Amino acid sequence: MIDILLLLIGIVLLADILLIVFWLITHSSRSIEPLTQYPLVSILIAARNEEANISRCLQSLLNQDYPPEKIQIIVGDDGSTDRTYKKTKLLLREKSNCSIIQIEKPIAHLRGKANVLAQLAHEANGQYLFITDADIALPKAWITNMLCAVTENVGIVTGVTAVRGNHWQNLEWTFALAMVKVLHNIGKPVTTMGNNMMVTKEAYDAIGGYESIPFSITEDLEIFKQVKKKGYDVVQLYEPGVLAYSQPIHSFGGLMHQRKRWMKGAVQLPFSIVALLIIQAMYLPLLVSLAWFNIELALAILILKTAIQSVFIVLGLKATKQRTPWLHLLFYEFYSWLITLSSSLFYLMPFKVKWKERKY
Repeated sequence: MIDILLLLIGIVLLADILLIVFWLITHSSRSIEPLTQYPLVSILIAARNEEANISRCLQSLLNQDYPPEKIQIIVGDDGSTDRTYKKTKLLLREKSNCSIIQIEKPIAHLRGKANVLAQLAHEANGQYLFITDADIALPKAWITNMLCAVTENVGIVTGVTAVRGNHWQNLEWTFALAMVKVLHNIGKPVTTMGNNMMVTKEAYDAIGGYESIPFSITEDLEIFKQVKKKGYDVVQLYEPGVLAYSQPIHSFGGLMHQRKRWMKGAVQLPFSIVALLIIQAMYLPLLVSLAWFNIELALAILILKTAIQSVFIVLGLKATKQRTPWLHLLFYEFYSWLITLSSSLFYLMPFKVKWKERKY
């Protein structure tokens, strides 16, 4: 029994070590050549009850170091019951190429964010479609840095997102997105980020838009899969110039619904990656089981796992010029255990996913 536990725990530790090794081997700073042309870009934002966040998002977009006449901003108000529409309309007044559209009905089989983005894309005139969320603040050089990653046959460029105002959630995002970056670097790209992505109009039209692909509450994963199927390349950036900041989830219930939504997308990933995620999720019960037989060995493994995991997280933070207190790193493992256990149980419960006050 102990041998089996040690084997499975060893697989978890080996996976974490390999993440560090592959990061060190494959990750390097990108040399960015200045743009010689400034194509028209369209920024699409789905907003529902974002009165508290929309100003921050729009201000970051209006402050981009990109010719303002080459930026089209389109906000889709998805049936907000607060002042999102009025506030956005006021913020965008007298701004050329900027508008807000009230989304009143679905098209095709779509709902929620995918429905909004599909309708906004119909109004987009840009050669490149930038997609973000209303609770996101983008860096000043976001558009420029994303466009600099476009080469022939690239269909999607993805940035990196951090959480501002909650160290625990930010460490969780850092670990997950750094892992996604490693997989991309070794030729196994798995997804894009629906709050920090760009899809070329050519690739978007090639798949027929959101209305021509299967509906999913993880619409970013679905468009990623369809663009890849069409033979387009994808680029995953991980650098300060494309680092967006999201607002944290303030309630435990909201966090659980967010994780359940993510997990519904995660089960669609390749089997090898799903298996790795399952083994990672089993780490806590495996370690507790080992402690029943040998508590000293279990504690030693806990310390080793925390150290290895902390190194990988620090590498991810350093790449985007972020920092976090060491105390948070030491106790992050316990936070991760709580979220993993809670999310797994919540995922198995017969509840629909509640997102933006709607159920899916």
